[in-house]
Amino acid sequence: MIIVNATLKPKEGKLEEIVEKAQNLLKESREHKGNISYNLYKNVEDNTLMFVEKWKCQKGLDKHMEKEVFIEFGESIKDLLESELDIQLYNADKIIKPSQ
Repeated sequence: MIIVNATLKPKEGKLEEIVEKAQNLLKESREHKGNISYNLYKNVEDNTLMFVEKWKCQKGLDKHMEKEVFIEFGESIKDLLESELDIQLYNADKIIKPSQ
């Protein structure tokens, strides 16, 4: 499983606009082949946003990043951010808790 954590730092007063623009991306991305989950969270301490995504494999994530909805979202928010996205990728295996 691939886990993506993408942190966005909105410019002052632009957080809600980014959240609004993300709604279509969230909805469509959850339907992309290979997606397990796709969510956007707000950090109340530093006023940042974080996409937390889970993908079955790298191929699904790669296809997602080629989709028009993903590209259009990135273009639509680039002037609303204080800095570049901080994107971290993790390769994870599900750990099954043994029976007790």
